[in-house]
Amino acid sequence: MKSSRRGLAIAIGCWLVWLICVAQPVAQQPPDHQGRPGPPFGRGGPEGPGFPEPGFRFISSEMRFGGKVVKGAPYSAEVITESTQTLSDGTKLSWRATALVYRDSEGRTRREQSSTAAGPFATEAPRMIFINDPVAGFSYTLFPDSMMARKLPLPSPNARRGPPQASSHDRSSLGELKTEALGKQMIEGIEAEGTRTTITIPENKIGNDRPIEIVHERWYSPELQTIVLSKHRDPRWGETVFRLSGINRSEPDRALFELPSGYTVREERRGKREER
Repeated sequence: MKSSRRGLAIAIGCWLVWLICVAQPVAQQPPDHQGRPGPPFGRGGPEGPGFPEPGFRFISSEMRFGGKVVKGAPYSAEVITESTQTLSDGTKLSWRATALVYRDSEGRTRREQSSTAAGPFATEAPRMIFINDPVAGFSYTLFPDSMMARKLPLPSPNARRGPPQASSHDRSSLGELKTEALGKQMIEGIEAEGTRTTITIPENKIGNDRPIEIVHERWYSPELQTIVLSKHRDPRWGETVFRLSGINRSEPDRALFELPSGYTVREERRGKREER
């Protein structure tokens, strides 16, 4: 039994890292009239457009820098994502993932995926570093353990566009969507604006004998133009919390956004690969 649980924990950890770091970014819907981003999920989950898909889709979306290049708002922080699910017998499954993120005044970004823990079994994920340099027009994926790097041209800023943003009272495929403003609060010394989106799946819609309420809460900083806190609660999947911790507004070291020496680089251009 212990061996089986350990294997499951490792599998969950690896799957999480793949979704966060390797899978293609999820399209983000256009910002609203005040410049705040729309829901971060392209097609949405089974609840319909504009509402998060359950489970790992939420994490992979919230942990990514958006496609928009943000200039003049440098910062660095630790990203912490924690999830808890309670089974019918009362057993709790939990895991925690951390990463370091950096953004400079020119809009360059860096993400270092550091560790993942699934349940009581901590599993060290392969270390991966992601650098986006919109000034040079390239992105890099670094694999420090093997000293390998992957270089890709960045897509056009207009390459990804999500569907039209759903209004606060649009119906999803499963129930009624409702969006409410939560006002403002200071989070990690940064002023953030909160929004809560709730969907109620009516009785007997998916075989449920009572209504199911799913709640997604996001706190967005206009100053940083990023999410600083996000919570997703779904009784079918549990609760996931994403947050930025230790936010530092100083300009990060320029070397963080450069390709280190000694790496074997695989360049990918128009479907062709070159190694140097």
